Amino acid sequence: MSWNPNQPNQGQDPNAQGQYGGYNPPPQSQYGGYPPPDGGPQGQPGNQYNAYNQPGGAYQQPYGTPPVGTASPLGTSSIGMDPKIAAGLGYLIGIVGLIFFFIEKQNRFVKFNALQAIFLHFGFGIVEFVVFIVYFALLIATNGSAVVGLFGCLLGLVGIAWFVGWLLAMIQAFQGKYFKFPLVGDWADRIVSKTPGLV
Repeated sequence: MSWNPNQPNQGQDPNAQGQYGGYNPPPQSQYGGYPPPDGGPQGQPGNQYNAYNQPGGAYQQPYGTPPVGTASPLGTSSIGMDPKIAAGLGYLIGIVGLIFFFIEKQNRFVKFNALQAIFLHFGFGIVEFVVFIVYFALLIATNGSAVVGLFGCLLGLVGIAWFVGWLLAMIQAFQGKYFKFPLVGDWADRIVSKTPGLV
């Protein structure tokens, strides 16, 4: 008796490998994948093939492995932010630089920029305050002479210098570049260099 796959109720040919003579796949594991080639347990936790034996056959990254490409070349920060963002925010908002200086315990780049931002804000603030006091005193004493006009120009130049320095330092910090001012940068670098545990 011959077997014809197109005719129903005839049973299967015992010599056929599959239902229609095709390839018969190996048994699947309980998670939908195929058994590992080393003969290990199928789909059990800890199996090196278990990540592939998920429903749908999609590879899932094992727990505990950090995503590729997220590590900063400036190292890690104890604040939990990207060091470039933390350093730039220290210049953008003065009080943030003060906070970051005290809570940062690990990253040298963040701590240096936070301290330089503090010196920059307070240093230019003090200079501008002194120039303003002298300007105001001369204004009262001389009743508006040329010296008063000179100090008025000096007061404006101090403000412009502060703004340019602040903007330049903030841009460099957001780009992840070390930028050190001649005086306040040296002070900040000296203090940060004495702080243990920084990388």
